[in-house]
Amino acid sequence: MLRRFTAVIGLCLAFLLACVSWASSKKQDLYLSYEQRVAMTYALAAHGEAKDIQRDYLDRAEKYFTTVAQIPVQTVEVTNFEEFLKHFRGEWPNTQSVALDLQLIEKDGPRGIVEYHAKSPRIQAQINKYIEWQTEQLKLMGESDKEAAKHLQSADIVSNALALLQDPQGKELAKQWLLQENEALFKDKMQEFNRIGEKIATSEMAKSSDVSLRIVLQTMFSEYFSRLSPASKKLIVSSFLGENLNSSDMQKFEIMVQNSGPQLQKLLQIVARQGDLSPEMIKVFKSLEDAVRPVPYRQVEEILQAEKANYQFLYFERKPLGVGTMAQVHRAKILIDGKRADVVVRFIKPDIEKRVEEDARILKEVAAILDNNEEFAKTGAPKLSPIVNDLTATVTAELSQEDTIARQKLAATRYNKTVLMNTPEYKNYIEFHVPHIYDPKNKESKFMIQEMVIGKKLDKEANAWAELVPELKKGVVEALAKMWGQEVLFGGGFYHSDLHQGNFMVRLTDEKINVAILDYGMGGVISPELQRQVMVLGVGVELKNPELTARGFWSISDKGNNTVTQTQLKSLVAARMKQTLSVEEASIDGWTKWAMLQGLRLPYDFISLNRGIVIVNKLLQDSGSTLSISGMLKSFAIQNPALVYKRLVIEEKLSRADLLKLGLQEIANRIRPQQPVTPTIPVDIPHAGVSLSCEGVFL
Repeated sequence: MLRRFTAVIGLCLAFLLACVSWASSKKQDLYLSYEQRVAMTYALAAHGEAKDIQRDYLDRAEKYFTTVAQIPVQTVEVTNFEEFLKHFRGEWPNTQSVALDLQLIEKDGPRGIVEYHAKSPRIQAQINKYIEWQTEQLKLMGESDKEAAKHLQSADIVSNALALLQDPQGKELAKQWLLQENEALFKDKMQEFNRIGEKIATSEMAKSSDVSLRIVLQTMFSEYFSRLSPASKKLIVSSFLGENLNSSDMQKFEIMVQNSGPQLQKLLQIVARQGDLSPEMIKVFKSLEDAVRPVPYRQVEEILQAEKANYQFLYFERKPLGVGTMAQVHRAKILIDGKRADVVVRFIKPDIEKRVEEDARILKEVAAILDNNEEFAKTGAPKLSPIVNDLTATVTAELSQEDTIARQKLAATRYNKTVLMNTPEYKNYIEFHVPHIYDPKNKESKFMIQEMVIGKKLDKEANAWAELVPELKKGVVEALAKMWGQEVLFGGGFYHSDLHQGNFMVRLTDEKINVAILDYGMGGVISPELQRQVMVLGVGVELKNPELTARGFWSISDKGNNTVTQTQLKSLVAARMKQTLSVEEASIDGWTKWAMLQGLRLPYDFISLNRGIVIVNKLLQDSGSTLSISGMLKSFAIQNPALVYKRLVIEEKLSRADLLKLGLQEIANRIRPQQPVTPTIPVDIPHAGVSLSCEGVFL
């Protein structure tokens, strides 16, 4: 047993160096056995730790593999090669910690030595050949690494260790020697691992015709992974060990990205929508929407056991229904008041707050590097530090499941509505619905449980009904956008800031079109004061009035943290007003990006609201609609003349002249093709002024 244990450790140390190395040629898929991965994980966990912790890991490894040797050899019958490979690799805990993985493995105990048997001679021969080939490949990978070979040849791990393992004192010397070799072998390779991001950053795959995007990506990849904590780096290496060891460079990079922190993952998801990247890079970033690392069921079970006092579960599905950067959801059945209910269970990932803190630190450092990059500054892109701060604020807000529940309950009072969809080809009612929340029996709960809703993503449902309802997608999106915009500025101020297609489900029936609006992790309520300030800003931009535009931005901003004065802002706005701006630059989003670049610090609610506007506008554009949130809000203003007059004239002290001017512009735009002469509107008639002023108020 000792000979086998020492041989395994020696082979593992040598091979671990090779698997961390970046370059690999495309060969047959090469996987570690479960026992090989366990041995290497002990070595990985010990690396870089204090001497007493390292010795503890080695003691635990010895105990584990001693038990392996004591278990009788078991024969496992398999019917095909895929079944063999699945058992050969075993089921790994895959938690967010290498140390926790080992704890769970030790808790389960080893499975012993396994021999595989297949009734088919062909399958048996394939299995035998693979095991022999796999062992040889691991040896070759270790020997091909010069640094590893130097250590291995200078002192034969197996021979030297066995010579020392004949007595207790020698046994301790052997452990000390193995620890020294482990640290020496790992040191250079972990430094090389720090440069993996830089290698991909300088490759063709990270290039973009957008200069600012290229600089951001290259700097991010060069700096981010090298700044990760040892525990986070070990987690990435551990994931390497569980995958095909002959993976391509991009496949390895994908593993790194999938094991990165939540802020970086969200940032890369946004970047993936830009489109100006290599197909390989876009594929990696988009995989974050469908292949985020899940919480293993072992950990889910622990939470489930603790929740028995809150809910009576009749069924809980092991496979996650969905996995996000921050949370995970499962299907389940519960008993409520004697009745069965199909539900979805959501919980925040265990220990994710540690990754949020780490990402906040790293991205803050990387943002500072970019903000001081002269080449990046020349592109005219906004400073990255405020964006990173807002991203961290958004992610941190998602950590509070209590706030998410409160937002969803509030949303039910604002979004549960039925509207008519009326197109030339099809008429039906759209029923918007926010899933009901089932409260726990006790106040303390890690679960958020809501009713199960049935439906598909909009694109899938629209494609399925394309012949019968050709404008289903556009009709649903326009109705959703109108409801969203009406509530934001002319309702109670509630907003969902992440209304992409993944966050609402659609189901068409004969009676109605069901639209369930999901995921309230991001959103909030803007105050009446902010509603007024946004209106002022909208009027200023539409009138190209620097005084109103600067006033709107200044009143919205966090005045104590601005790095520009109000007087300076007015001058800067006036100068920009004189420039010829593109449609995008002249939009509220364009002005907001510019204002942040000038040193204006805008509050989270405004940034989050602006994000929501951009996402809803993107939905409208993708659906083929010619509408926009800006245009919709103009219509809402016309429908709410008294409210607009009260907020802008009475409370914000805007002049009737400005409002009338805006109204005249809108009317002139509408009647110009038929009547080139603009009608005269008497300014001294209050009612006319109120009515006309409403047409130009928008975001």
